[in-house]
Order: sequence, then C-alpha cells, then structure tokens
Amino acid sequence: MERLESQPLIDELGLPYFRELATFGALSDQGILALLRGGQLWRVAVGEKLIRLNEAAEDFQVVLTGRMAFYKQGEQAEVFTRHFCAGDQVGFDLMIGMIPHNGTDIAEQESILLTVDKALFYRMHLDHPADFGLLMINLSRELAREIALLEDALVEGSAGN
Repeated sequence: MERLESQPLIDELGLPYFRELATFGALSDQGILALLRGGQLWRVAVGEKLIRLNEAAEDFQVVLTGRMAFYKQGEQAEVFTRHFCAGDQVGFDLMIGMIPHNGTDIAEQESILLTVDKALFYRMHLDHPADFGLLMINLSRELAREIALLEDALVEGSAGN
C-alpha cells in the first residue's frame, strides 16, 4: 500500500466526484474535506491483500476508487462474501460493533481507500455535527442494504431445502 496526500487527490478528482459517493452523499464540502484531510489515504495495487485477522477494529475504510473483494474467515476456509466499490464503506460494522477483523480484503482493481479512525469519527461529531448526522444516515443505509442482501442469500440458499 502506498500512502497518499489528500490535496493532490482532491485536485485530481474534484469535490463533485466525492459528492457522488454514497458514503459522502449530502455532506457539505467542508465535511468531505474534513474526512479527506483528517483521514489516511492509501493506494492499493491490484491483488494486494489487507489482512488484519482478530485485530481490534479501530477504523473503517471508504473505497474512493476501484473495487475490493471481501473474504470472510470461517473455521475451514475464507469465503467470498461481497465486493466493495467506489463509495462503499468497509468495516464500519466492525468498528461500531467492536468486532475484531474477521476476513481479508483483496484489491480487484487498483483502489484508493480512505481510512477513518475512531478519533476522526469523533472529531466529525464535534466539529461538523450536521455532516456527522448525514454520514451516520449514509453508513446506516449501507448496513441496512447489506442486511437485506444477506437475508436474500439466506432465502435463496434455503429455498431448495
């Protein structure tokens, strides 16, 4: 992984790009900039793996560009569960639920990730309360959609039984 500086990325992609990402939906420019400037930006090469099994989830990522695949660790093997594309969050459920990391993320495309740690998340609450509320709605909406997908998979998987 390569660490990136925020301003060149902001200049390259432009604020209108970031406004269109689901996690940032309806956030003010100041809120988006606070996240981009306060978080850590990483370029992840195709095929690169992010493995943090059993580590405490002290942060989450937002996929800014590219696509990541997530493989959940089971007792016998790792199983692909879903893709995370531009605008999706990765690991918010673990951070907010205080659940240790439980899988491997693999870049299927060159990707740029924003890491939002607990300290930045809290600062957003203090410094940008309206944006924090919108961010929470956006993150909650994505979690709700993930639950619906899991329910659909359970129904499909048990339909023949």
